[in-house]
Amino acid sequence: MFLHLYHNDLDDKEHLAIVFGNSIRSRSLDEVRPGETEMDRMIRGAYVGKLHPGRVSSWYDEQTEREGSAGASGNGTPAQSAESRDNKAPLVRIHSECYTGETAWSARCDCGEQLDEAARLMSFPLETLSDVSNQNVSPVLSNSAGGVIIYLRQEGRGIGLGEKLKAYNLQDLGSDTVEANLLLRHPADARSYGLATAMLVDLGLGVNEHPEGIRLLTNNPDKVRAIEGLNREVVVKERVPMVPLAWSTGGQKGIKSMEIEGYLRTKVGSLS
Repeated sequence: MFLHLYHNDLDDKEHLAIVFGNSIRSRSLDEVRPGETEMDRMIRGAYVGKLHPGRVSSWYDEQTEREGSAGASGNGTPAQSAESRDNKAPLVRIHSECYTGETAWSARCDCGEQLDEAARLMSFPLETLSDVSNQNVSPVLSNSAGGVIIYLRQEGRGIGLGEKLKAYNLQDLGSDTVEANLLLRHPADARSYGLATAMLVDLGLGVNEHPEGIRLLTNNPDKVRAIEGLNREVVVKERVPMVPLAWSTGGQKGIKSMEIEGYLRTKVGSLS
């Protein structure tokens, strides 16, 4: 797994691409910068293979080669052939920051669960998506072509943590998650996805370099159009639903609470 950091001049925030597999690389990260040394490149993450004491090249990992990892790349795991890689679309999850759900264990949303589930599906080469799909379709291999979680700093559907906490109080007073935003004079959803599209293009998943497209983990059809961009810079080959674990397992797994049930019903009715 690699972490690629992107700084957005428009919102002055740092956004993250969490990359699974070895075939997906950041073009801007790998680009040689004037005056930098090999050590500079390795420190900022522009390297292949694994870091270890005594390594001197960012381009070639002698220890990995010595250990017999012929054909390895990225983190030292077997690389796919170009033909195999090019015929498959990686899983992609566009995930907006949720401090309350990911860190404070809030039972008002399933954001933390979705982040964990996306990472799980991208981590196991033979894992299938059949158990999280709400359609009776053939299983889809999860990590056959790698995967990316684009982590955007858009807390509270874009309104920020402070306003989100006010929205929580309004929800306790009887409003749903959409009504609360509107009462605070915010859009129901203030997020934007132009940066996510640009990040995917930088990772080599744009239509010019990867016409095979991506498989987007989302329950929102509108997000497909937003990620593809005005000029269809990225091709979404397939939308893969993310059914809450509590729903797909009959309540045996996942988050269960009155608040999250109301939140999920509102998402289905108003945000999808």
